[in-house]
Amino acid sequence: MVGIEREIIWSENVRPSSPTPQNLKTYKLPMLDQVVPSILAPITLYFSNTVEISDHESFISHTTETLKRSLSLILSRYYPLAGRVGGDGHSIDCNDEGVPFVVARFKGCSLSDHVLKNPDPNLLCRLLPCDVRWCADHEKGGPHSSVALIQVNYFDCGGIAVAVVIWHKVVDAVAKCSFIKSWAAAARGSSTEAACPNFISQALFSHKEELLKRSVPLSAVLKLGNAVMRRYVFDAAAVSKLKAECGGVERPTRVEAVSAHIWKCFMAASLENNKSFSVLSHVVNLRRRVRPPFPSECFGNWAAAVGAASSNEKEADLGVLVRKIRDSIKMVDGDYVDRLRGDGGVSGYQENLGRTWSDVPVGGDGLTISSLCNSDFYSIDFGWGKPVWLTSPCDSKPQFVNTVCLMDGRNGDGVEAWVILHQDYMPVFHQLNHAPNLPSNL
Repeated sequence: MVGIEREIIWSENVRPSSPTPQNLKTYKLPMLDQVVPSILAPITLYFSNTVEISDHESFISHTTETLKRSLSLILSRYYPLAGRVGGDGHSIDCNDEGVPFVVARFKGCSLSDHVLKNPDPNLLCRLLPCDVRWCADHEKGGPHSSVALIQVNYFDCGGIAVAVVIWHKVVDAVAKCSFIKSWAAAARGSSTEAACPNFISQALFSHKEELLKRSVPLSAVLKLGNAVMRRYVFDAAAVSKLKAECGGVERPTRVEAVSAHIWKCFMAASLENNKSFSVLSHVVNLRRRVRPPFPSECFGNWAAAVGAASSNEKEADLGVLVRKIRDSIKMVDGDYVDRLRGDGGVSGYQENLGRTWSDVPVGGDGLTISSLCNSDFYSIDFGWGKPVWLTSPCDSKPQFVNTVCLMDGRNGDGVEAWVILHQDYMPVFHQLNHAPNLPSNL
């Protein structure tokens, strides 16, 4: 954005406060991490800052030191995040090299006026410590393959944006949230609230050597193309209206209703592009699919993708689509998770794919939806109050198409949908989407 200057005032690696024990120097990725594509996943939390500031320079200095000190403490627990990707791309060298930590100041920029009212993707990208596009460094490992990177951004109004980027093969969104919550608790001086990570996935879903030669190509998970990104905001009234349109479905959730609506709009765009049927892939949190559920502190990727298919129709019934989504998710249960455990995890993984995707025809036009709704990101407090907004997808020139990320609305009862579609699909999709599109260049 014109007139907004970014000044990098500090850049250095923050290392763990205590060295990683020798027996933990190599972190072998559990099987569920091994099958995740090698991409960097960002999250940015925006704080309006409820603390009165008399001296901005002193505030920046004191706050930065607090964040660095608390991060160093927490990294001694989350030790894999301070390492570098191993040469095989399936492990982490826990060498305590530290997390690249950048501190930036945006002059002439107000959080409320320049970010919250009219978010510009170019500005959002400048808040990140690195380019979040796919990078070969994280396929082959090496000194430039940091597992986690952080940038803290200060605005002249006193607002703060904390951007955390982590290699997706090591954590999912739930584990990332748990890490940031622990860091924030340590920054507040509340050591009792700074939870320790649970590394049980290494025992349950042990590392599989046979997967070293089966790296998941991005093309198998994410479709490449000329993409357009838009942000749609479904407020409480819009969500209620969509739920009411889900006839025959008992108590549809806001995620189900919005997902079905987005799928319906995608169908019409797909049909316009001469595709006869579509496939919706929904990402499911495995921690909640067993009884009793595993805690959110479980480190790693605890996720599965399930599929539902439908012939493309311009006037698809939302209730039918919600039932298709529910039926696909119901297949992920305790037995599904049990099949992933132990030495037979790879065959169990393949069996699960067969069970959950057997009714999905090959060749469908794919749309992937992941949801961060009902996460704890909005409860994170470093000492300046809780976030007023958060963003995850913010690539000004996205290269992956037909993906959607659902996030909690700022007021807690709505849904924000960050939709990335092929440029040929977006005109039809946008025309049909009756959610208010906030003014932005996204």
